[in-house]
Amino acid sequence: MKYKEIRVSIPKDFAEEFSAYLDEWQVAGYYEILFDREEPRKPGEEIISDNTPIRVYLAEDDVQSEAKIWIYLQTVAPENSFAESRWIETKEYEEAYKEFYKPFSVGVFWVVPTWEKEDWEKNKKSEQETSVPVYINPGLAFGTGHHETTRLVLSRLGSIDLKGKKVADIGAGSGILSVAAAKLNVSKIIAVDIDPNAVRSSTFNRDENGISPEVLVVEEGGFDHPKINSETFDLCVANITFAVLKANMEKIAGLHTDHFLFSGVITERKEEFLELLSSQVGGKLLYETSWNGWELIEWARK
Repeated sequence: MKYKEIRVSIPKDFAEEFSAYLDEWQVAGYYEILFDREEPRKPGEEIISDNTPIRVYLAEDDVQSEAKIWIYLQTVAPENSFAESRWIETKEYEEAYKEFYKPFSVGVFWVVPTWEKEDWEKNKKSEQETSVPVYINPGLAFGTGHHETTRLVLSRLGSIDLKGKKVADIGAGSGILSVAAAKLNVSKIIAVDIDPNAVRSSTFNRDENGISPEVLVVEEGGFDHPKINSETFDLCVANITFAVLKANMEKIAGLHTDHFLFSGVITERKEEFLELLSSQVGGKLLYETSWNGWELIEWARK
């Protein structure tokens, strides 16, 4: 089977909205590249500055999504966006991200690609002995850990006492946050995502880290998943774009938890998001921090 790979370079201001559209169009997969040595260039020009590189993958017969991508780019940023496409085989589709994905530390964690697990465990340094290893193969699910939003959540998770707690991870992606939380000795975590690729990826990564399916439950769904709606949680984690959070604010308010950890909100939307939380969810801001224009919001209902 073949896939169409589209390499997109888009101004950062539009990256969040573009990602939300990709979710809506249900493309086969996409990921943002933070360290891209091959960022596309316009003929005769330097690499576009302050742009976000995103690689999008489409199924062979998905011509509609490709057309939508080109139309979107020409509509919002005709002068400073760029895209090029090529056909790739299934193996390239699955292996594309391995070129730039290497072990790195964040907070109490070391995030290690599964294909480097053996080498990392054999050669890890003394200062890495006390860290918490999280072995991840993201596949085409969002969540390599490189993105600022994921790093922000990982950093904060290590500062929260989760031992024996029950956690919900909505929009789990690769399962990186769920796996990390599980390794902090939670009693149970329910991870959901609307993308079947993400469910498969989260399940694989759970098993790769030796976590019991009874501790980390992975299922397809979103804010309206029956288990997310009916069970009570000590913490709800949602690393999702502002557009999706805003659209689901009523469902967020209905969750049975008083403790939230949100990421995926750009700084320009932070105040609007805080106002939505205050008016529709109730409670107060516990903690906030930002990195490269992205926000982490910890919110308490009590």
